[in-house]
Amino acid sequence: MSSLAERSYLSIGQVVNYLRSSYPDLSNSKIRFLEDEGLITPHRTPKGYRQYSKEDVDRLEVILHLQKTRYMPLNVIKQRLESASDLSTLAYEVGLLSDVPLKTEPKETQQKLHPIEDIPDLLGVKISFLRQLAENDLIKIVRSPKNRELIDGRDFEIIRYASELARFHIEPRNLRQYVVAANRESTMFEQVLTGMLGMDTSEGDRNTKIERAFKKLHDLTDGVRTALLKNRVYESLNAVVEDADMDEIDEKLDQSEGRKAQEASATVADSRAEGEDAPSAPSPRPTSQKKPAGAQRAHTATGSADHDAHGIEPLPLPGLEPAAVPIRARSRR
Repeated sequence: MSSLAERSYLSIGQVVNYLRSSYPDLSNSKIRFLEDEGLITPHRTPKGYRQYSKEDVDRLEVILHLQKTRYMPLNVIKQRLESASDLSTLAYEVGLLSDVPLKTEPKETQQKLHPIEDIPDLLGVKISFLRQLAENDLIKIVRSPKNRELIDGRDFEIIRYASELARFHIEPRNLRQYVVAANRESTMFEQVLTGMLGMDTSEGDRNTKIERAFKKLHDLTDGVRTALLKNRVYESLNAVVEDADMDEIDEKLDQSEGRKAQEASATVADSRAEGEDAPSAPSPRPTSQKKPAGAQRAHTATGSADHDAHGIEPLPLPGLEPAAVPIRARSRR
């Protein structure tokens, strides 16, 4: 069923795009044909454009589901729609919803006290079940001045939920933990709502503001609670991560780390190779300045002195080795 807001409207093209993932063959012409057959009746703008509400989209989805899964002809589908007391109940009966939605009571019913004898007819539960709920502080049985037992209409929702849970063998005594949690959370909610109302200077009914702020807080905390509960249950049942999965994750991480190490080593090796292959800059030639002859003789003498002092014989330059000169003995005349 669609998750559209109660008062939002879609054009015919938006409806097609919204439902196309589940019904690929849906088209504008098909929706118009279903309208011509009297199966859906969208709202029309003053200019004649079709506008589809949430109820229209839900009804269209039921029709398409019955065609796709039950192969029902349109006249039979039309009879099913006309005979159904509630569209959500019909969607549940044909398998479009996983569970039938709980009915909500009108505000005038919620804001009344009802004799306990009337509750079995109103909600379909036994009086003994109501007493079990009261014994576990899930609801309160109020007594009138004449000692009549009364049930607050605001507890109808709790009674319905508890009755559905009893189908799963979850008894009222098993719900006691939620009473403790509600008592603890109510203190936090009261503090937050008091602060929010103190800072809210906008016009409007106080109860409306409280309802809006409470719904926001409840949605957020309920999301955390649901996620935590789901994680705990799934971990306990090994429904998400098993030992085999953990081994596989470790193996994949080891392979990934090994690849990263190899890439890092290759990068370092490439950097070194590039540094070795790069041509070195030529060293600047020393500027030769012609020295005076006296200075040259002084430098030669100094060089000879340094050579004699350190006992180091300079190596000859290649190609300039001193030629071997034969020594001839002088003849005396």
